[in-house]
Amino acid sequence: MERTSVDGVRRDYQTSCLPQFDSSGQVIGCFVLSVDITEHKRAEAAALSAKNEAEKANRTKSEFLANMSHELRTPLNAINGFSEMIFAETLGPIGNVEYQKYASYIKEAGEHLLDLINDILDLSKIEAGSIELVAETIDLGDLVRACVAMVRERADAEDVQINVDIDEELLPLLCADRTRMKQILLNLMSNAVKFTPTDGTVTVRAWYHIDRGFVLQVADTGIGIAAHNIPKALARFEQIESTLDRKYEGTGLGLPLSKSLVEQHGGHFDLHSQIGVGTVVTVSLPADRAIRPSA
Repeated sequence: MERTSVDGVRRDYQTSCLPQFDSSGQVIGCFVLSVDITEHKRAEAAALSAKNEAEKANRTKSEFLANMSHELRTPLNAINGFSEMIFAETLGPIGNVEYQKYASYIKEAGEHLLDLINDILDLSKIEAGSIELVAETIDLGDLVRACVAMVRERADAEDVQINVDIDEELLPLLCADRTRMKQILLNLMSNAVKFTPTDGTVTVRAWYHIDRGFVLQVADTGIGIAAHNIPKALARFEQIESTLDRKYEGTGLGLPLSKSLVEQHGGHFDLHSQIGVGTVVTVSLPADRAIRPSA
């Protein structure tokens, strides 16, 4: 209830009425209690306004990052393309072999930077609600093997063994966005290899359960993550600040991006880890994404 006080100021009151009874149970009046809640209402309005402003600022940030990431990709693609031409000596020998080596460095650095920009762009699209998934038919066995082949070179260089455990006979086809699923798996496998020391192992599993649905799991024997740091590892645009982790390059976008893409598919992302033991990431996708062959 809003009323004007004697000094002309409009104030808000919360009013309660309780009946007053006589000895025979008849209502003879009522008790009225009014509490001035003006300051409480003002605080609520201020909090709502601050929340709206914060959401607006967050949307603006996401849109800005998405636009900037898109603009940065154009010159980077040119840099990568021309450096590849120089390295391949497309227009003829370049003479000094050192120049060819430098061209390969430019190409590698450009590709790495482009990957980071693409991750930022994807996260920004997710935050802005503008990412779209394409429904495709995916053979998970083939997808896993393709991703393993892409990280195999780095794993071999680090003496990290990659194991694949898939029961393909019991694994139905998956209806999902192929590019995004590949992105999820590559992020998880690349992280597992990067944070696993020499002679360690990375195991990739995939199975299907009629109730739980599709389950993809990437387990490693790497350095692990402390329990109190797991929420930060999964938060967007945050990194775990520790001497153990900062030895490894990267923006820390892989896990939160993968988690967001899994949730975009209606799935669940779970991470368990222990320092010095390793990390297990489990991705679950709904059972109704299974494609059964017609009888």
